[in-house]
Amino acid sequence: MEEYLTISAVATRLGLKPKTVKNKMASGIFRKGTHYFSPPGLGPRFKWSAVVAWLEQSQDPHTGSDDDSIPMARGYQLGKSNGGIDTAQ
Repeated sequence: MEEYLTISAVATRLGLKPKTVKNKMASGIFRKGTHYFSPPGLGPRFKWSAVVAWLEQSQDPHTGSDDDSIPMARGYQLGKSNGGIDTAQ
């Protein structure tokens, strides 16, 4: 069964403050529908397997991209010719 966690529980497991997790949500690092969900009547719930996948992917120094663009929050790529929007997803 999949494990869903609150902001506080995710922060504790990652060794962060809850405010840091909220900042990552607001900046688009943690994406709604991918990393967390907001069921009616409850606060955000994080899918732990998606958080682990993000953590393991973010530790990989090479993301598999062959361009020289810089990944930015909310999916933008600094240096792309299409206005900074990464359409490869």
